[in-house]
Amino acid sequence: MDERILQKILTKEYGIDSPSLEFLREGGSHTYVVNGKNKYLLKVIGSAFSDTARQSISIMRYLEGNGFLAPKTMLTKSGEAFFETETDGEKKLIVLMEFIDGNEPDMEICAADVGGLVGRFHQLMEKYPEDTVPKEKEFFIGRYLECLRKKNYPRIAEYEELGERLWDKVKYLPQGKCHGDLHRGNLLQNTDGQIFLVDFDTVCRAPFMFDVMVMCDMTDYFNLKLEDIALTKEVYRKFLSGYSGYHALSREEISSFPYWVAIRHFQLQATILEIYGIDCIDEGFIDGQLWWLNKWQETTEEFF
Repeated sequence: MDERILQKILTKEYGIDSPSLEFLREGGSHTYVVNGKNKYLLKVIGSAFSDTARQSISIMRYLEGNGFLAPKTMLTKSGEAFFETETDGEKKLIVLMEFIDGNEPDMEICAADVGGLVGRFHQLMEKYPEDTVPKEKEFFIGRYLECLRKKNYPRIAEYEELGERLWDKVKYLPQGKCHGDLHRGNLLQNTDGQIFLVDFDTVCRAPFMFDVMVMCDMTDYFNLKLEDIALTKEVYRKFLSGYSGYHALSREEISSFPYWVAIRHFQLQATILEIYGIDCIDEGFIDGQLWWLNKWQETTEEFF
């Protein structure tokens, strides 16, 4: 979308005089930093992602109304949380948010604070009034197995057996409205030390422990090292000390952590292949991941 058109929209609809735009990144949307009297984050979202974006905006507005540390949505002059326009025959959503000047926090230092933030998020989302998409076994396990079948991977039976065994361990755990992509890159700590949670495009209904694990897993995706396992245990312990003040986890949930780390490899591999195509990895890479998963199980038989 032409930057001059965006500048006119920002002036007319949001009352920002003489805004300048700095392109930041492209993904499901085009994202810009807006410099005016204040600094903002601007997203231009195409029709393919409009439903996801509307949910994300709704969640941010809900969290903001409950005093949660998430980006504030800037309203148009008419009081709307987004502006809808059309360019080249496609409808676009314009979303303007406050710009949070911050960096990813150090989990070794901030794990308890992050745990409190995530626990409060889960607590608040229990009362969020709208439905969210459920993520079940097919999302976590089945998608990757289907990719391996398409590649005619010769050791697929080992993955199938492992997937069934892992899912049996977690399939009855409590579920709720989760962030869905709670990696540390979706945290921003500002100069005042406040930690904000961002990016709510993947909010879904899933086991709470999936969110918890993604945030606390400090292992290397490609190289499993004992020191990383020890660090993961320490970060997880500190995280739970903050999390439990807002949202309770059963002993069964807490003990499921190592299963979720393994399930994450299934889930993340499937997502990567869906984005880049099944030929982006070869048999040697898949063998390496299977080695990692088997080694993880051997090493974490007594995780606690």
